[in-house]
Amino acid sequence: MADVQRHKPIERCGADFLSAQLWLVCIVLRLRLTSADESSFLCLPMTAEQIYILGMTQLALVFFLACYRLRGQPQTAGSLVFLQLAFLADTISWLFYLWPESVAAVVLSNVFSCVNLWLIAAFAIRRSALKLPLFWLGSGFLLHAFWYSYFAVVKQQHFVWHGQTVATLVVLVPVILLMLWHKPERTRSDFWFALTLMVWVLVVLIRSLLLLLAPDWLLSGQLVTQAIWPGVMAAYAVFALTGYLEESQLQLKGEATHDPLTALLNRRGFSEAVNAKLTVLATQQRPAALLMMDLDYFKQINDQFGHDMGDEVLIAVANTLQQQLKPTQLLARFGGEEFLLFLPEHNAAQAQSVAQQLMLAMAALKVPQLPASGRSLSLSIGIAIFGPDYDLSHQLKNADLAMYQAKQNGRCRVELAAG
Repeated sequence: MADVQRHKPIERCGADFLSAQLWLVCIVLRLRLTSADESSFLCLPMTAEQIYILGMTQLALVFFLACYRLRGQPQTAGSLVFLQLAFLADTISWLFYLWPESVAAVVLSNVFSCVNLWLIAAFAIRRSALKLPLFWLGSGFLLHAFWYSYFAVVKQQHFVWHGQTVATLVVLVPVILLMLWHKPERTRSDFWFALTLMVWVLVVLIRSLLLLLAPDWLLSGQLVTQAIWPGVMAAYAVFALTGYLEESQLQLKGEATHDPLTALLNRRGFSEAVNAKLTVLATQQRPAALLMMDLDYFKQINDQFGHDMGDEVLIAVANTLQQQLKPTQLLARFGGEEFLLFLPEHNAAQAQSVAQQLMLAMAALKVPQLPASGRSLSLSIGIAIFGPDYDLSHQLKNADLAMYQAKQNGRCRVELAAG
């Protein structure tokens, strides 16, 4: 039953795609059957321009439908709808461009083209976790749509192109800046999405410059634009969608390598990070230290005050320890009430100094939720030193033995592993 439920979105997306394709074919057949008296634009056989426009229509439609596969994921909340509507607007714009030429078709095609551009801006703003400036987006769209439609209807193409250049700069330059510098958890796809928009901006700038400086080359410039545009459209669509997928992968990796309670590295994440550092340290024969820390009498806290209180204590301890450390020092929850700390470029004396600092911070820690009778917290710490032995599993055993030695010697103390 679970497998059936899992495949339903795929089946639904496939059915929607086939329905949309049939719908599109019917429209095209209707257009192609239009008599020459009704329109001289469409005739049999289809021209290269009509085939190009139909291809762009289908491309936009495919990406519109692809968005359904990402619906419902946490990363897509609040932004995917604008991207999907942008693809839909692009589909409709190209479709009306294919329609028999009329004032209504020209206006509708241009308006939906403007909708596409401004929805991309809304998508980038929401991806950057910002509130939509509805007034400015709405005002910009209305001005853009009026300019584009009016000069297209009166056939002042140079004003159309210059207006498109200005609108593209106004919309896409801030989008590029947002995706490169403001968006949280930026991915490689975000970088390539921004780079694709840069190409888009460059294309319209070159077109306007050719119109101003070398009108004789304008036709060649238009041909180049038509050749580039399908790639630009496909690229920004693909990178916008794969950005969501990369974020999902990063989230899954984070869940696999971090402790859900304290947000510290777990044993797996700690091992991966430390082994990467040990490879460099072993090559250079530089020292490092491993601290195994156990929270004293933690079982009594759980037994007396409950596991919820125990979780609160663990979170407070993790935060306190993390606050004492530098970014290069790796802290992890090893399991239960045990914590691990890796100190690169630390010898035994330096590691003992850090351990004493952590014990003082723990003695000063007060957990407000913990009754006064149980507020005194302490650590038993075992230290193992890397070099010449850089084997993590071996040093884990050494640090563990030293930590148990600290417990046997009265707790709330530091012991250094032998050898």
